[in-house]
Amino acid sequence: MTSAAKAKGNSWERECAKILTKTFGYHFERNKNGSGAFTGGKNSSRRTYLSDTQKLSFMADVLPPDEMKKMCVECKFYKEFPFHHFLIDKKIPDLDEWIEQQYDAIEKDSYWFIAFKINRAGSYIVIPHDECEFIDGIKFNHSLYYHNGREFIVADFEGFITRFKNEIFEKCN
Repeated sequence: MTSAAKAKGNSWERECAKILTKTFGYHFERNKNGSGAFTGGKNSSRRTYLSDTQKLSFMADVLPPDEMKKMCVECKFYKEFPFHHFLIDKKIPDLDEWIEQQYDAIEKDSYWFIAFKINRAGSYIVIPHDECEFIDGIKFNHSLYYHNGREFIVADFEGFITRFKNEIFEKCN
């Protein structure tokens, strides 16, 4: 029997896949195979003998279509999130952990982001700023987060992917 937390996470993964499908016009599917833990961290040696398709099936929570094969999406659904830490330049341990998990799971040429949802607070994207040079000079609401010397954009999930869908598409194919 699935725990309530797992069921909540699964529902966000399905919702995220639907949002991406609607936005980009290609079919995205929730990954039912597992998570990046299978090929990340201490299990990274598995990548040496898995095919590209097999690696992809364990790398992300949402499987992209062939047209966007470089996209790697991790989904998180939490009860609370300390948004105020962005304003006082304080570390967010959960966010740091999510970012590290992504770096362990992705391939070098992946275009990755984390889509996270917080109860009664909406859904958000965390994406490396250096993967988003297309936003430079464009005004939109977002926060910046710094982790291990790298800068990350944190913004409204649907708003970000809708506004920059053409640029994201180009990065992912």
